[in-house]
Amino acid sequence: MSRPLAIPVMVFLLILACALEPASTPSSVPPLAAAAAAFPHALTLTAMPLAISTLSSEPWPATSGLLHLRVRQRAIEGASSIQVTVKNIRVQKAEAPKGLDWITVIKGEKTFDLVGSEQEEEVLGGKTLAEGLYSRVQLDLVSVKVTLKGQQKLAKVTSKRLREIRPFDIDMARVCILTLDFDVAKSLIVAESGEIQFKPVVRFLVRRGSPG
Repeated sequence: MSRPLAIPVMVFLLILACALEPASTPSSVPPLAAAAAAFPHALTLTAMPLAISTLSSEPWPATSGLLHLRVRQRAIEGASSIQVTVKNIRVQKAEAPKGLDWITVIKGEKTFDLVGSEQEEEVLGGKTLAEGLYSRVQLDLVSVKVTLKGQQKLAKVTSKRLREIRPFDIDMARVCILTLDFDVAKSLIVAESGEIQFKPVVRFLVRRGSPG
């Protein structure tokens, strides 16, 4: 398509150059108008590639929403602190290509205390995600330190990876708040020998909030 355009452009430039040369007799017709009248389609044809190039360079708008991660705290009888360290908190996007479906929300280690005021929530972090449906949540448990009667002990974690099917939607209109709610009464096992085991029993609660 470049060869048919080249000939009209060259003709147009020659006509324009001739029209702009000083003439012996004055003309009532402006040079550019005369050139355009002589070859009316040349200017239109040369402008077309520029217009197409401008349109194609515009980025396609992407839509996204916010995910906030939190953990629920509560008062626990006999325990003054339960320090849980996790890492690699990820969510799985439904219907995404294999290898691109798992998205990391928090990669590094994050430590939080399960003991606190009743129904209090500690913020772990957040991430902007593409809009759509997400189906599962996964995290790795690094360690659990329990303080009972003023003495801190390292609990034996029976399961190092937690993965749960918990669908939720991400959209622009509202923030999605995903809260880890551990059932400490079922998770914490204290043997008569004093050994402590942490067998995580957790549910992921989902609610919506305002973007502001």
